[in-house]
Amino acid sequence: MQNQIEFFFFRILYFTVRRFRFRTLQRAGRRFGWFMYRVVGLRKRLVLDNLRHAFPELSAAELDQLALGAYRNLFTAYLEILALETLPAEEITKRVTFPQAGKLAELLQQGKGLIVLTGHFGNWELCALSVAALARHPYTIIVQKQRNPYINDFMTRMRSRFGSKLVVMERGLRESLRALSNNEIVALIADQSGPESGIYTNFFGRPASTHQGPAVFQVRSGAPMVLVMLIRDGEERFRIELEEIDTATLSGTDAQRMQQITDRHVAALERYIRQYPDHWLWMHKRWKHTEHFRRLQSELGKEGM
Repeated sequence: MQNQIEFFFFRILYFTVRRFRFRTLQRAGRRFGWFMYRVVGLRKRLVLDNLRHAFPELSAAELDQLALGAYRNLFTAYLEILALETLPAEEITKRVTFPQAGKLAELLQQGKGLIVLTGHFGNWELCALSVAALARHPYTIIVQKQRNPYINDFMTRMRSRFGSKLVVMERGLRESLRALSNNEIVALIADQSGPESGIYTNFFGRPASTHQGPAVFQVRSGAPMVLVMLIRDGEERFRIELEEIDTATLSGTDAQRMQQITDRHVAALERYIRQYPDHWLWMHKRWKHTEHFRRLQSELGKEGM
């Protein structure tokens, strides 16, 4: 019953959103973001703490404005996502540019498939749709299943509009390696906290656990890897940028190579966030295992004495 009630209100919001122009949704999203930050204060303490650690050189007023921009981006993205299920392909290609789209086909010529990473940055769902529409390369997307099955069905329809295949994380390894062996594209979001047993790498000056998936896919397949990020270029305008992650100079054991590739894709993500800090999801508990890592390192250090 709870799922049905949630979906009922979701559908009301969805049909309301469909009545408005995309530009109107963006403006409403910015206002809603202001309300959620200034009035509701949703996860405000966490956001400001994350920003304070990431940008210790900024004043309290500067951090406040950066946080406000992040809330505005997030809630604008939420309203935009509700419009993506029916937004025509020509509207997407009119609003989004991807100058390096040809790079995907170039990398696929190696015959090892291609790993495409992104983050909760800008509007990540629009990024996924746009890459499929502009580069004309449908791909396998690794997704987290939504708790509510009705909302999950909605997200599945929206994400697979241009032929992309969705695979839940539980089947991600097998399906991804199969796709890469068939010289296909595998895409996933790679910026959320991994488990305590994940790969730890430096992220904004603090050790952060990262999911092993991208590193495992790369080491087992030898596939090239790219980071694609969607940047807001003004009202109703977006630009996708691509950065190739160096996979040619990995060395050592599988574990060492997995550490190296993780360090590199996380560093590339950080560079984009530093350039566009209001685009990223600072509400996430990205560093929740930092103290666990420090305790572990301290214990290992004592054992080695």
